[in-house]
Amino acid sequence: MRYINEIPILLIFTTLICYIPVRLIYRKHKKLTSKFYKEIILVFLIAYIESLLYLTLFPSSSGPQNEVRINLIPFETINLYLNYHNNISLQFINLVGNVVVFIPIGIFASLLLKKISFFSVLFIGFASTLFIETMQLILSINGIISRSFDVDDLILNTIGVLIGYIIWTITFKLYQYFNNSRN
Repeated sequence: MRYINEIPILLIFTTLICYIPVRLIYRKHKKLTSKFYKEIILVFLIAYIESLLYLTLFPSSSGPQNEVRINLIPFETINLYLNYHNNISLQFINLVGNVVVFIPIGIFASLLLKKISFFSVLFIGFASTLFIETMQLILSINGIISRSFDVDDLILNTIGVLIGYIIWTITFKLYQYFNNSRN
């Protein structure tokens, strides 16, 4: 769980101090009248993206520095972790963590984009994960970080995005149902 302690609070704070005044000036100049809650969602999205990129693209202390690992065989790494019984926290972090950390993308996409479809969220999830995996590969090849390109991460991360979308869809429908039943 050391990842939670590594969230770049100072970086997020600095970015938001710069972003908020610029956004306010932009909104005033363009005479935007969007709802205040969308602005709050954008602030949380920025903090989330910075944290995600920090956790996935910054150097880690694990693994040999000059080793580039690539897995293009679907479910190979997932099966490896499912059959690895020596360290349950390693299994949990690699399997559940890869899903959970991407759930917010599905929620943010649903909150910010009007009438987003399942396939649009699927594309957003796959594209964002592919970007991160590709950057990990490029940075690893250049010896900057020691991470791997793993198709199983694409699968797990995209599932996380879809779970976020499903959570939001169910929550929104329940809200509408209970709100309409009161009237």
